[in-house]
Amino acid sequence: MNLNTRITWPAWAWVNSTVDIISSLYAELWYDVITDIEYESRIKGWVNYFDVNISDASELFLTKYTDIILAFNADSLQKQLHSLKKWGTIIINNKWLKKITEDLSDYQILDLEITDKYDNTYLLGIYALYLNLDLNIILKKVETVFSKKWEEIVNKNKDIIKNIFETYIISKKSTISLARVADAKKINYWNKALTYWAIEWGLEFYSAYPMTPASTVLWEVVNSGKVQFLQAEDEIAVANAVLWASFTWKRAMCGTSGWGFALMTEAISFAVQAEFPMTIIFAQRAGPSTGTPTYQEQWDINFALNPTFWDFEHVVLYPSSLEEAHYFGWLSLNIADKYQTQVILLMDKQSAELHATHWDFTVPTIDRWVVLENPPEDYKRYELNDSGISPRVNVWTKNWDFIATSYEHDEYGATSEDSDLKVKFTQKRFKKLQNFFEKEGISGYEIINPTAKKMIVTYSFTKYTAEHFIKNNPDFGLIIIKFLKPIDERLREEIISNKYEELIFVESNYSGQVEKHLSNELGLKYIPNLKISNLRKYDLFPFYIEDFNELLNK
Repeated sequence: MNLNTRITWPAWAWVNSTVDIISSLYAELWYDVITDIEYESRIKGWVNYFDVNISDASELFLTKYTDIILAFNADSLQKQLHSLKKWGTIIINNKWLKKITEDLSDYQILDLEITDKYDNTYLLGIYALYLNLDLNIILKKVETVFSKKWEEIVNKNKDIIKNIFETYIISKKSTISLARVADAKKINYWNKALTYWAIEWGLEFYSAYPMTPASTVLWEVVNSGKVQFLQAEDEIAVANAVLWASFTWKRAMCGTSGWGFALMTEAISFAVQAEFPMTIIFAQRAGPSTGTPTYQEQWDINFALNPTFWDFEHVVLYPSSLEEAHYFGWLSLNIADKYQTQVILLMDKQSAELHATHWDFTVPTIDRWVVLENPPEDYKRYELNDSGISPRVNVWTKNWDFIATSYEHDEYGATSEDSDLKVKFTQKRFKKLQNFFEKEGISGYEIINPTAKKMIVTYSFTKYTAEHFIKNNPDFGLIIIKFLKPIDERLREEIISNKYEELIFVESNYSGQVEKHLSNELGLKYIPNLKISNLRKYDLFPFYIEDFNELLNK
């Protein structure tokens, strides 16, 4: 069973509580939940919507079409009617029906004359009654969501729903009866999961200038009350604040989107030369420039792979599930610390805003690599050694101080233009990430259904819908890319040994940035009898299951 509900409202309205109640309610009843929120960047006259897709078979995917629409005004309904399935259900305040110009005869309409400001609660009550939901569960969920409001407001909302259950007549209720199946599942959203794990496992400083879709990371950091933070005036200040924190060996992170990241490039270059750990959450949105800032695209992958001037190595991770967002928040900090390198944690609007049920999260450990407790008097901050990773010293430990400079330098950090030193220190910086995956004991990719001959190659939240597609179409397999830099070169051998016939790159950009990157790094065009194709989307919206179904007709 799959059921998709679209809650749609004018941009100025505040109906998040309705979304929270519906999505968390299904998780409470054991169902799997995945969501898609779409919101416009301007407020006046524009329309937002939130899809809540539930399943009783661990099938998390996004679809263009919806079974039920809860509409909060006429314009919201008119703009979303194209998505409603024939004989689908509309739940709305009936004062808006007079303004609808489209023919609604193909739909079931559940309307009510609402004269106060509690539209969301009335519509929620009708929705719950229509789906045969348990009244007591609904009331308990309302009480939880509105718990911070005055008691009289909580009681008012509960009374409205009780009255709906007692008096509202639905001639044709849904055939679906959403009773509790088993123990409650956990639900979270991407940016919160990432932030929480980073905080729990060592994040000490965070800086950001609010920028969609990374802003909620800052929100979660502030609300935690556990981490020092700076909401700076621009991304130049943000990045330089991270440099200062990193200079004192604090676990530091910042977050931004495309054009904010552009302002950070000089600080990143300094961090490369000074060998400062630096973790950056890079949440992409539709570009170019400031673009369509609240919508989905994966345009900035090339930028993340080549984030500044000069020739250097760094790490680019791209989590593909809520569990990985949680895990990679910690992992990115660990890698930055251990290898004294720069880590870009890529995501996009769709993943940053994703709400979903999830499995239990892995409990990691903090690894800060080589830290000297009693450094010698001639402590060499940039000591040359076989690993390329020099030992560091905690702040205010005796002999801890060193020179951090953007110039080439010797082992103490003193500026140098000596030719031999230039060669040695260039090799030192590149040496740190050599054999990275073997040293870490991890993989840069995941393969699902490896016996298939046609393999979809994708990354990020698209993994959810792609996995649902191959489950129902076993001729296709799935390669999920988790590390874009360094590339796990073992993937090339997997492709050859499994004798894959076709790689289909699925990306939310026009030029196929990951396809080109992997093709160059792995020499895919030189693998005999391997076809390379793609499915690309750049219309501001995510990949739906209907987009994947196009592959069946190729």
